Amino acid sequence: MSGGIAIIGYASLDHAAMLDSVPRPGRTSTILARPANAWPRLGGSPAYVAGALAAAGVTDARPVSWIGADEAGDAYLAQLRDKGVLVDAMARVPDARTPMAVLAYDPDGGCCCLYDPGMPKHLALTPQQRAVIADADWLCVTIGPTRATLDALEALSPTARLAWVVKDDPRALTPDLAAKLAGRADLICHSRAERGFVEAAFRAAPASRPERIVIETLGGEGATVSRGGTSLSVVTIPFETPDPTGAGDTFAGGVIAALAAGETDLQAVVEAGHHAAAALLRSRLVSTDESA
Repeated sequence: MSGGIAIIGYASLDHAAMLDSVPRPGRTSTILARPANAWPRLGGSPAYVAGALAAAGVTDARPVSWIGADEAGDAYLAQLRDKGVLVDAMARVPDARTPMAVLAYDPDGGCCCLYDPGMPKHLALTPQQRAVIADADWLCVTIGPTRATLDALEALSPTARLAWVVKDDPRALTPDLAAKLAGRADLICHSRAERGFVEAAFRAAPASRPERIVIETLGGEGATVSRGGTSLSVVTIPFETPDPTGAGDTFAGGVIAALAAGETDLQAVVEAGHHAAAALLRSRLVSTDESA
């Protein structure tokens, strides 16, 4: 196979803003600042993973996702192309809206996310998307439509590698689907908060892939990585940012890029993920006070 890396999941055009207070009913919160080029900006897990892959020199990263046949969809594709990401597995759904999200960060670091999916329920793979996945060397599964994710697992070649970037969302990721992913995945990336969810998926999985790599991200503390009986911690330099959305997916993209390039050293693999996430966060420049 020489079909590159496919990344399946939901799309989103994000609108990020920093507020002066925690939003409450009956009270107005003022937008103090918005990151540069973030109204809107490319969002959704597949875009972040693909962007990190492209930044690492991968020229055949393909998001497999769904957007509307609208101006927002045009903007979404344009931003993907600007990052050097292929768009031939992006499906445009007639009479649907391109998904959008408002990410409102409060002064305490919390984030209120309002997501408009804009899509019909029960999305499935198009013939083009299925062909891309069937030909892929890697499939990266993020959070996406349940039916489409199941279809993707069926279409994936037995010799292809599978990465699972975990999101604990029971609306899209049923226990049965989580168990299928846990059993098939060659790489699993999850956060500390998702450890229990992943452990439950492991217990329900009928088997596991030999030499499976599991990475748990720990925020500013770095990450732990295990393969077989080997486990180690890899530190990172903490980076303070008011806008961390996408860092975990970008980390995963950096890890997949290293593995796809043939890297076998676990520390080097995790460091590639840290480097990718740090590059994203350093790019988040905040504009001047919006309320002035």
